[in-house]
Amino acid sequence: MPQSGTMHLQTFLTFVGLLSPTLAQRILPGAYIAEIKGANSNDFLNKARSSGIRVRHRLALNQETSIFNGVSFDLEDDTADNRAIIESWGEVVQLSPVRLYDATAPVGRKVTRDVATLISRQAENNLTVDAYPPHLQGNVNKLRAEGLTGSGIKIAVVDTGIDYTHPSLGGKFGPGNKVAFGTDLVGNDYTGENIPVPGQDPMDCAGHGTHVAGIIAAMDKDFTGVSPDVTLGAYRVFGCPNGVAGSASNDVLISAFLQAQADGADLITASIGGPSGWTEDPWALVVQRIVEAGTPCTIAAGNEGDQGLFYASGAADAIGAISVASINNLNSPEVLTSAKYSSGSAGTKDKKFGYTPAVGTFGSETYDVYVPVANGQISDGCAGLPDDATALEKKMVVIRRGSCTFDDKVKAAVAKGAKNVIIVNNVPGTIQASVTVQNVNVGMVEPETGDEWLKLVTGKDSISVTFDKSAPVFITAVANPSSGGSLSIFTTWGPTNEMYQRPHIGAPGGNILSTYPLIFGGYAVLSGTSMATPYVAGVIGLYLEKAKKEGRKVTPAELRVGLTTTGRPLVFNDGTKNSTFLAPVAQQGGGLVDAYKFLNSKTVVDTDLLEFNDTQNFHRNRDFKITNNGQETINYKLTAIGGATAYTLNQGSTLPSVFPPDMLESYASVTIEPSDLSVKPGQSKRVVVTVAQPAGIDSARVPVYGGWINITPDKGEDQLSIPYMGIGAAMKKATVTNFEQGFPILLNSKNQTIFVNGTKVSQAFPPGIAWGLALGSGVVRIDVVSVSAPDSNDVSVFTDKTVGSFPGYPSYWNPRTEADKNTTSLWRGRVVKKEGDQSVRVPAGTYKFVYRALKMTGRKETGRDYERWESPSFDYNP
Repeated sequence: MPQSGTMHLQTFLTFVGLLSPTLAQRILPGAYIAEIKGANSNDFLNKARSSGIRVRHRLALNQETSIFNGVSFDLEDDTADNRAIIESWGEVVQLSPVRLYDATAPVGRKVTRDVATLISRQAENNLTVDAYPPHLQGNVNKLRAEGLTGSGIKIAVVDTGIDYTHPSLGGKFGPGNKVAFGTDLVGNDYTGENIPVPGQDPMDCAGHGTHVAGIIAAMDKDFTGVSPDVTLGAYRVFGCPNGVAGSASNDVLISAFLQAQADGADLITASIGGPSGWTEDPWALVVQRIVEAGTPCTIAAGNEGDQGLFYASGAADAIGAISVASINNLNSPEVLTSAKYSSGSAGTKDKKFGYTPAVGTFGSETYDVYVPVANGQISDGCAGLPDDATALEKKMVVIRRGSCTFDDKVKAAVAKGAKNVIIVNNVPGTIQASVTVQNVNVGMVEPETGDEWLKLVTGKDSISVTFDKSAPVFITAVANPSSGGSLSIFTTWGPTNEMYQRPHIGAPGGNILSTYPLIFGGYAVLSGTSMATPYVAGVIGLYLEKAKKEGRKVTPAELRVGLTTTGRPLVFNDGTKNSTFLAPVAQQGGGLVDAYKFLNSKTVVDTDLLEFNDTQNFHRNRDFKITNNGQETINYKLTAIGGATAYTLNQGSTLPSVFPPDMLESYASVTIEPSDLSVKPGQSKRVVVTVAQPAGIDSARVPVYGGWINITPDKGEDQLSIPYMGIGAAMKKATVTNFEQGFPILLNSKNQTIFVNGTKVSQAFPPGIAWGLALGSGVVRIDVVSVSAPDSNDVSVFTDKTVGSFPGYPSYWNPRTEADKNTTSLWRGRVVKKEGDQSVRVPAGTYKFVYRALKMTGRKETGRDYERWESPSFDYNP
C-alpha cells in the first residue's frame, strides 16, 4: 500500500543474527515495489515515464519465474498524486514501500586459522569432528554415523555472501565446487539506501554469511558443518561500504529468493528478518508462494526476545516458512591467546593462562601486575583507582568487570598513567570488550585467572605476566551451567498478529563456532537465531539426501511438520537459571530439533501446530491424522503436557511486558479422543483434541497458553509431540494504540506538542501527528475534519464527516512500536478524497485530525472495530 514520502517510520526492526536489538528497519523514502500483471518491468517503467512520472529503475523482480512479477523503483517526485496515478493502472496488483533491514553482529569473536588446528588436535585425542557439541545436542552425530552428509542437495544461502576461498568451504566458486552457484545482487558499495549494482561474485566482505555457510557445510580435516557435502548457493544481499554489512532492502531480498528458486535450490535459508507479524508483507508473500511451489524456506525467528510476546518476525511469519528459534550451546567455545604468569614467594613459574584481546597489543613484554583490591575483591575501577596506584606506565593493571562501562574502567586506569589493562570477567569465559579509549592496550581473562591472582596479591605476593606477540591461541570449552542447552533469552517470541504460532522449532544458536572470512581471521564465535537457522537447514539437507536415495519426493509441509513434531520441549530459562516448568510454546514451538528422530520416525502426523485462536474466534476442537509407516502394528498412547502460560501485557497496563514476561503454571484442560489407539502398518487414524483455557488467568493481560500432545508408541522411542497454542482473551478487546504513554500527539513542525485549540499553522510550519502501537494494527488511518466549514466535510469515514484522508494513509500491516518510539507524519494542507485518488488542497480554515487504528482480528470495513482519537483543532493558513 502507498506510504507518505513525509512519513518517518520509527518502529524498530532488526536483521536477525547480524543484529543489535535496537537497530531499525526503515521505509526507504520514495522507493516502491510494484507487483504487476500482464506487463514486464520495462513496459511498466516506460508507461510511468510517458505519463510524466520520473522513476529510476532499481530491480526487476521476476527472475524468469511465475512466482512473482514486479519491479522496484525510486519515485523521484514522491507524491500521493503520482502514487495514485500508478495504482490506478490495471496492471498494478499492489504498490508497497521498500523497507530496509539494518545489520550488525550481536556477539562476535574473530579468531585465527589456528583454531581449526586445535579442533583437529582434539579429534586426534578421541574427540571426532562429529562430536562437535552442537552436533551432539541435535543428534546430528547419529546421522553422520550412518553416512549421511547432504550429498546431492543444493542449499541457497541469502546473506552477506560467502568467503568461498576459505579452505573449509572449498576454496573456489563455481560449478563443481562446494559454493557452486549464486550471485551478488548489490555490489560492495551498496548501503541499502542507494541503487544496487549487481555483480557476479558473491564474495563475503562482512562475515555473517560465511559463518552461516560453515554451520551448514564446512568440511576439511579441521572443521565440519551439519551437512558438509551439500552444494551451496551464495546470494549476496548486503554490501560492506565501510568493511561491515550496511542494510538490505526487501526488494533485494525478494529478488534473491526468486533467483534462488529459479536456480533450482532444494532449500532456501535466510538468517534475516525483523518484527512484522503480518503474512501480507510483500517479502512474506513471495516466501509463501515459493513454498507453495515446492521449495522449502528456513528463516530465523528473530533476536528480539527482550520485547516479549506478539513480536513475530518477517518473513519467518510467512505461511509455510519454517521459523527457527535459538538454543544455547551446551558449552561455549573459548578461543584464547596464550600468555604466562609467575609469582615470587609462591614459586609459580610461567604458568599458562589465556586472554581475549580487545584493543591494542601487549607485544612481547613482561609486566609487573598491579591488582587493586576492595572489600575482598578485585576492584571494578568504577570509582577510580586507589591512591597507591602509582607508576603504572610499565605495569599491567587488573580490573574486575561490572558496575560501569569498559570505557569508564579503562579511563580510570589511564588517569593513573596506565598503558596496559586486563579486565577480569565476572561471568564464565571471556568476550572481546568494547573499548574506545585511545593509546591503551586492553584484554580480558576468565574469572578463574582473576581468582588465582587475587589469592596471590592478598597473600602479599607479587605477580608478573609475560606476553609473546606471536603466541598461539588455544581453544577451551567453557561450561555453561546457567543456560547451556536452554532457549536463548534473545530468541523472538510469537504468536503473530494473526494468531499463527511462531517459531516452529529451535536449534543450537547461542555461542556457535564456525567459519569466518579469511580476511577477518578465518573463524568466529557468534550468537543468534542466525546461527540456529542454518543448523536446521543442514538437517533438512540430510533429510533430503535420504529421501532422494529412497526415491521419495518431499514437500515443504512434510519437512515443517516433521521438524516441529519430533522436537524436544525445553524448560524455561530466564538467563540465569532453569525453571521447573516447560517454556511457553510461544517461545520454543516444538523445542530442540532432534535430527535423528526427524529422519527416522516411522510415525507421522499431518499437522505441525494445533492453533486454537483467541476466545472470540475460539476453535474448541482441532484434529490431526496419525499414520504408521512402520512394518508392524503399533499401539499409541496420547497425552497432553502443558507449557507455562505467559502474559503479554504488564499488570494493570496496556503495554507489553519485556523479557521475562510474567508466567504461571496454569494449564489448559485437554481432552484427546481417542487417547489410545492401535494403527496397522500403512494405516492412518484421526484424533480430535478439545481444549478449555486455563483456570484463574487474567484475560486483560492477554495470556498465551499452550503445550504439546504427546504421541507415545508401545514399541521403540518414536514419540512425537504436536505443539498447541491458544490465547485466553478476545484480541479485539485489547488496546492496540499506545494511549498509555500519551499517543497520539498533535505536533508542530518542531515536534512540539500543540495543546491549545486554535494554534496557527501553515505550509511552512505544518502540523504533525505522532502515534505509537502497543500491539500490531492491520490498518492505521488519519482523516482530516474541517471545523470552520463543516459543510465541506463531504467524505464519510464511518461515523465522521471529513474533507478526506491524510495523504499516505491508511497505513497497512503495522507491527507494534518498540518502547519509546513512534511514527510521525506532517500535514501540508492536502487530502485524498478516495483511497488511490490524487490529493487535493484544502482552503484556509480550522481543522482537526481523527486517528483510527484497527483492533486485532477486527474487520477493515467495520467502524466499531477501530480505536478512535480526535486531535485538538488548529488554524491552517496556507
